[in-house]
Formats: sequence, C-alpha cells, structure tokens
Amino acid sequence: MHSIAATTTRTGLRVTAELDTNTYPTGVRIKDAEMAALPLTRHAFHGDWNYALHPQPSPVIPAARAPQTPDPQWNQALLSEPALTGMTRRQLNDLTEALAPDGDIRRGRPPRLTFPDQILATVLHLRAALAAEPLAVLFATSRTAMHRTLLKNRRLLETHGITIPPATTPPTALAALQARVQTQTSEDNKIKTTC
Repeated sequence: MHSIAATTTRTGLRVTAELDTNTYPTGVRIKDAEMAALPLTRHAFHGDWNYALHPQPSPVIPAARAPQTPDPQWNQALLSEPALTGMTRRQLNDLTEALAPDGDIRRGRPPRLTFPDQILATVLHLRAALAAEPLAVLFATSRTAMHRTLLKNRRLLETHGITIPPATTPPTALAALQARVQTQTSEDNKIKTTC
C-alpha cells in the first residue's frame, strides 16, 4: 500500500491508497447477459486475459408504464437499421461489395458468418460500440469467431482507408438489441466461450 501511495509522475500525479477492511461475499457469479453487455474489446493475444474496458454512456431506457411481455419474434433486420449503422441499407450493401474481393476469401474451415453479416457486425462494433460478446449473441456465433471477425474486418477497413465513425449519441435502437441479448442469454443460459 505504501508503494502505491508513493507513486508520482513528472506532470504532478499523486496517488492515495487506503486499505479496504470491508468484507465481501465470495462465490458471487456474474450473469452471462451482464458480462455480454460490458463494452470490452479483447486483444488478439489471449483476449480472455487481455482486454480494454471502454467507457460507454448507457442509453436512457424509459420505464414501462405497465408490465409488458416482450415480443417473442426477433427481427434480424433490426441489426441493419440505418439508425444503428449510420448508413442506408444500400450504402451498407455497397460497402460490403467493395470489401468482398479482399475480405470474402475462404481458407480452412468455412466461416460461421456470411461475409455481409461479418461486415454488419463490424459496423455495429465500430459505430455503436457493441463489444464482441453481445454481437456473438446477436449473430448466433461464438465469442471467439466474433473476435476474429472484428479483428480481420477492422484491418480490412483500414487497408481500404474506410473509417466508420462512432455514433455521437447512443442510438435508441440499442435498447432493443440489449433486450435481445438479455433474452437470448437467459434462454440459452450461456454465451459460447473459448475455454
């Protein structure tokens, strides 16, 4: 504790440290939906251990006036909503077609996602700050496959000089995606993991 408290920098940072003497329960488990909702970007090397946790403003979800049952029908088309992607469906299709010659190369095992879905997932990741875990749930794939997809397609976009700017405010449609992730993970009671 004294070593931490003695930390300073040339610019004047001072650190204070205090011993936390509270007791905390052990064995507390984090639900898969809660873990999937964290804005994590896992690193290419040992992503289960090395990751960045990003600050992300939570979208304001108004409280329901009366208990409502969620619509059991999930519409996959919601993922390509212009409010989420920041582009029209035609622009998204044009982007996919422009990247396909370099990105839709099949080596080894066939991909779990189609190339258009890979591009859509990457756009949602960059534009709406969706982490790989909830994207894996939304696209019904594994967390590992989604990490690989995002890494590959971020490099592909960079190679082509294409930037997907982040949304300045969280799109309201994110609430529907968060609800889907929570519903799906509670139904399946799992998110596919690499371990």
